[in-house]
Amino acid sequence: MRKELGWRKQGYVACLYSLLLLAASFSNQAVANTLSISVGWNKPPYVIEEKNSGFELDMVSAIFATMGYPVSYVYVPFGRSNTLIKAGKVDVALTINQRMDTEGLALSESYISYQNAAISLKGRSIELSSIQDLRNYSIVAFQNASLVLGNDYRMATKLSPLYLELPDQRKQVEMLLKGKVDFVVMDINIFNYLSTELIGSSHISNVVIHRLFPKTDYHMAFKSKELMLTFNAAMHAFKQTDAYTKLVEKYEFLH
Repeated sequence: MRKELGWRKQGYVACLYSLLLLAASFSNQAVANTLSISVGWNKPPYVIEEKNSGFELDMVSAIFATMGYPVSYVYVPFGRSNTLIKAGKVDVALTINQRMDTEGLALSESYISYQNAAISLKGRSIELSSIQDLRNYSIVAFQNASLVLGNDYRMATKLSPLYLELPDQRKQVEMLLKGKVDFVVMDINIFNYLSTELIGSSHISNVVIHRLFPKTDYHMAFKSKELMLTFNAAMHAFKQTDAYTKLVEKYEFLH
């Protein structure tokens, strides 16, 4: 009888151990399926770090959800997104431009475009006919603007009396509104969002938007080419849905 009870006890322990191993296996699989994604610091309305949301993050999260992947965002200065993935610290990097160092990475098709512009206060009455004209003015721009916006822009900024690139775009807007610089170079939707937040209402009617630059297409960088190709297909499908249309309407983008 004692021997039979011993066997039953051993069988129970073995069964419990097997269940625990199975649970651990499922848990590890779920963690392994979570994609870590590097993303540049706060860029509302595209990236709203404190809420882990924004147009860009909401869209990317929704696309990966259709693929069966939960995501986890890692916030870094804009210029470090590609550095992090190249070092193997994350699975995916957002907002990657082809002018950046992307050797060894698999780039998706363009998933988002930013409309950068040189923005000045109407009261300054500044007129520009070309990118080269910026060389005469003080400028604050987003991080890596001199890399992203091309050679003409880079040469003009080298001759500018004051040129700064800052990771905190709120400070860029503040510098323009306080008259500390002649121009802020940034995406028009980011400017509209931040200036509205700072002043309490839209400031677009009080500025001149000099559309000197074409839209900048951004890609996502993947370590896995297979995952990148699957993402491309899922992105095309998502952009045909009502969910995508509602997302664009939610953030009230300027064009």
